[in-house]
Amino acid sequence: MSKFLSKEIKMAIRHELRQECRQEAIKILELGDDKDRGDFLKYYNEDKGNICCMVLDFAKKKLIENKKWEYNSKDCFNDPTRFFKDDTLRKKS
Repeated sequence: MSKFLSKEIKMAIRHELRQECRQEAIKILELGDDKDRGDFLKYYNEDKGNICCMVLDFAKKKLIENKKWEYNSKDCFNDPTRFFKDDTLRKKS
């Protein structure tokens, strides 16, 4: 695990995520901002694992938009707006 993330975040990643998704989550949280890391930890502490994954989805979306990450459809975390049927909603987020 990365030395740039707190022990609490590292523990949350180990506890909340499948092993094959952990390295991706680490990279997302390292490249992301303090709000992303804070939100991930907040929802972990509230026992809301599904929201932790959504935090990672949104954080990764921002990284892709800011050209800090290249999209790969095989990654664990993806654009959270992919479930919207209306493409106009997707563009607003």
